[in-house]
Amino acid sequence: MSGQGQILLRQKQLEEVKRDYEPLIQQAASFTNPRRELIRDSSRNDKKGQKRGKAIFDPTPASALGIWRDGMQGFMVSKSLRWFKSEMSDHTLNDIDEVRIFLQEYDEAMYAAYDRSNFYSVLNEWFNDAGSIGTATMYVEEDIKGGTTVHIPIHLREVFIAENKFQNVDVLFRKFFLTARQAVQMFDENRLTNDITQNAISNPEKKHEFIHAVYPNDEPQFGSITSTNKKFKSVYVQTKGSTGGFNDPNQTSEILLAGVGDGMNDLIVKESGYDVFPYAVWRFRKNSDEIYGYSPAMDFMVAIEKLNTISKTLLQASQLAVRPARNVPEAQRGHVRMDADGNNYFERGGDKIEVINPGSNFPVGLDREQYYERFINGGYRVEFFNAFIGRQGEATATEIIEIKSEQAQLMGPQVDRLTEDGLSKNFDIVADIENKAGRLPEPPQILVDRIEEEKERGNQRTKISVRFTGPLAQAQRRLFILQPIKNGLREIAEASVLFPNIVDRVDEDWLSEALLDASDFPQEGMRSTAQVEEIREQRAEELARQQALQEAQQMADSVPKLQGETAEGSPLAAIGEAVGV
Repeated sequence: MSGQGQILLRQKQLEEVKRDYEPLIQQAASFTNPRRELIRDSSRNDKKGQKRGKAIFDPTPASALGIWRDGMQGFMVSKSLRWFKSEMSDHTLNDIDEVRIFLQEYDEAMYAAYDRSNFYSVLNEWFNDAGSIGTATMYVEEDIKGGTTVHIPIHLREVFIAENKFQNVDVLFRKFFLTARQAVQMFDENRLTNDITQNAISNPEKKHEFIHAVYPNDEPQFGSITSTNKKFKSVYVQTKGSTGGFNDPNQTSEILLAGVGDGMNDLIVKESGYDVFPYAVWRFRKNSDEIYGYSPAMDFMVAIEKLNTISKTLLQASQLAVRPARNVPEAQRGHVRMDADGNNYFERGGDKIEVINPGSNFPVGLDREQYYERFINGGYRVEFFNAFIGRQGEATATEIIEIKSEQAQLMGPQVDRLTEDGLSKNFDIVADIENKAGRLPEPPQILVDRIEEEKERGNQRTKISVRFTGPLAQAQRRLFILQPIKNGLREIAEASVLFPNIVDRVDEDWLSEALLDASDFPQEGMRSTAQVEEIREQRAEELARQQALQEAQQMADSVPKLQGETAEGSPLAAIGEAVGV
């Protein structure tokens, strides 16, 4: 793929693929996340700041989304938590002291990177997109002057994606607007059309359309310093630029050679590349034969529509109950007062105003409404998060297991999809940026040597992987790793009453590491193998010394009149000298 002509052609093809998903996405957004309901490409120019959600008669879906969104962030990626822990993919390296120290320093540097960035402030929007419209996209780039990373949640309206054979998103086209001011900040002015550079001075908020295309490079050359030879190619194209011509006259002939019409409508304004795909695209759920994700709202859209219809009907019924229809005599036309303290005069025995009984039955409608509300809340696991509302202090992984262990199991698929499809991708992007900026620690020599050996063998197995350790992720690990260990120890403890030697089967070193690892115990709080052996040797020596002292004392008590001086050179003197008395 090269040239803006092919970029624009691929853009149209990706738009056709996405078009089938748009009606359902828009419908889900309308009921749960109205700020994202302008999902179609044709709605890009709609007025901003307008009131949305006018079709909502029951706020339960939006409320359930809000509880799920805040709960997932709070239990998985809160700024106040230690929510990740790095380890080597080759687990034999994790037992080496130098590697453990390096991983601890690596984690501290990554936590500092996230703290410097805007990650936590925009994360809520990312969760909101995943839970409402099914596909959440986060773009990460480096702010070189600020020495940090910038995380930008991208509206799904702007995003067009494709998967590779492993169903990973490796192609993303983003069609979006930049103001003239933003465009000249972002690109070389000589590569922009005259109308943009002129608007940057006279009308800086004037919007212009661009496409950012990221896709695998046809001929990746690893280790090359040329950005276009990186693993992923990045191309920015200005579309429908202007009739103002180019600032650089040489571009006209280049564009004509690329085969794009008259060369005055679309042009490439920037080309670069990435070693790591810069967009973290998290699909809440997806079918194996589809590309875009599905949210709980999309899965339960029929129930949401029924609930909305019932709520609308009940609203009409309640209005009819408090403001019923009336039969009014013709003679009183124009004289009826139905407001508070209104007086309607009539002669005794004359015509009266009568209320028409609509015969409505509220309990029947309320029952169905509550049924669908429970159904939708269940889809968002609201009951799980509500278990901690009003609790004092921070909810821990232990509390999650004790209070809602069965719910923690049900959260497993959501947690797995979030970590694999979302957080891991974001972590890799940030790690790549921080590493190239020199803000990550240098690996120990033993890791460097191992990596070099694997490169020579053509096997790059040694790399850093990340484990997510927020309370909800801990609950999963503790439930499936720690609980079986506890159950086994309990059974052995009971059996040891009859068979004391049964405890010899348990390896205490393995057990201690397994318990601490399952609890995500900090590495700096764990002693190395060498330190443990040294402590045990000192303990054994002290125990032997104490035992020798006890034996000497017992011998002294058994010999009469040893309270006096011990003869020099006697056996007892030799024993005392040996044990230090």
